[in-house]
Amino acid sequence: MLLLKKLILFTIIFSLYLSIVNAASFDATAVPINDRIVIDEFAAFQLNIKNNLDRYDEYRIYTLDFPTWDIRTEPIANPITLELEPGAEGSVELVVDPLKIRDIGAYQVGVNVRSKLTDDVITVPLKVTIMSTEPLIQGYAPTVVTGVEIPEKIDPRQEVPIKISLNNQNIIDYPDLIITLESNLIKDTINIQLGPKGEKTLELKVNLDPLTKPQEDRLVVTVFKGDRRIINPIVRKIEIIEYEDKQLVKEEKKFSLTRSYYDFVSNNDEYEGKFKVETSLFASIFSSTNPKAKVISENGKRYFVWDVELENNRMQVVVTKNFIPLFAAILLLIAAVISYYVLRSPLLMVKEASNIVKKEGGTSEMTVILHIKNRSKNKIKEIEISDHIPALVAVGHDISIGSLQPTKMLKHESKGTTIAKWEIDALDASEERVLSYRIKSKLPILGSFSLPAANAVFKSNGKTMTSDSNRLSISD
Repeated sequence: MLLLKKLILFTIIFSLYLSIVNAASFDATAVPINDRIVIDEFAAFQLNIKNNLDRYDEYRIYTLDFPTWDIRTEPIANPITLELEPGAEGSVELVVDPLKIRDIGAYQVGVNVRSKLTDDVITVPLKVTIMSTEPLIQGYAPTVVTGVEIPEKIDPRQEVPIKISLNNQNIIDYPDLIITLESNLIKDTINIQLGPKGEKTLELKVNLDPLTKPQEDRLVVTVFKGDRRIINPIVRKIEIIEYEDKQLVKEEKKFSLTRSYYDFVSNNDEYEGKFKVETSLFASIFSSTNPKAKVISENGKRYFVWDVELENNRMQVVVTKNFIPLFAAILLLIAAVISYYVLRSPLLMVKEASNIVKKEGGTSEMTVILHIKNRSKNKIKEIEISDHIPALVAVGHDISIGSLQPTKMLKHESKGTTIAKWEIDALDASEERVLSYRIKSKLPILGSFSLPAANAVFKSNGKTMTSDSNRLSISD
């Protein structure tokens, strides 16, 4: 007998334990959204579920009160399920449809929630009150199937297209339907007429403020007959996206100076990023920017780059291309070249050495050659050429064939140098002469040394002019 009592007690305790464990696997509660309706309307509830397990679970939601009542979601999902991670909470918005209810009063609709993991079921009661049967028109509940299309992502700079389709399911005439559109950004009211079994499609264009901030919103579309709502509100989630826009707003051109004004605009006044304007290596050298920009190379192209700092959603930059210094430099160069050709001596003298003889590690002999050329277009007359020969070398007597011999050889008593002179009566335009002489050093000259420039005095266009050759440098 005692054993039997213990067995019964154990069974009761074990059953209670199992029921507690099963009941605690998840929680389900309902929060009314719209639980007081007229006969042809739909009730709405938010069903909240919490997973109390340490494992993922899936819950199926259904009712056994069909066909008197029906439940669904918008958009319609079949079956209605909710997946939850361990310890997570979630919710489903349910639409409750009184399919065969014709009397006013309070009703209770049982909604079952079944765990896929444990197969536990919780029945949640949804209490709906039917307030009136008056909305029936000509014996029919007004039924207008309504569809709403709107882009989910919206650029506020562009028109927002909204398409509303209406389909009257009954032979009821609606001469005064009112459609309302409501969101944080869009508010509109439309009056239309819809005949028995009639269909209509409305296409709207809504303009937003281009600087509307990025945000998420909900557009709610409702259809009324007078003060009476004849459909459940249709909700569409929309999002205003962030954008950035660069525009060339003005360009000023004056001779070789171009000033370009750019605007950078964003609907996000806290925008963080870069603003780029394409340029080139040549243009960047002669450009200035305000504010100051960096120059970067990217994919083979060059850009001016600014860190964006918006004021009233806008940043303005100015790029100035100024080629005036370049033109000024070109003009100066042209002037210098012209001046050189205008002012240069018409007599060109080039001094060089040949047949250099080395002895005992130094230079002992060489031939000095003077090339004389009239590089002007006019005749040069009375040309007298002088060349100074240092005291450490002596002039030889062998003169190259084809060269003109000095007319005078003068000795400077105090300096010990020798002056060789040549006289040429005239040189025609582009005519050349070659003068040469041989010099020998008394001792081999070690290292590098140079010989002074030769000088010439002549007449051109009735003016006495002078010309000098180059100094002759001899390297060891």
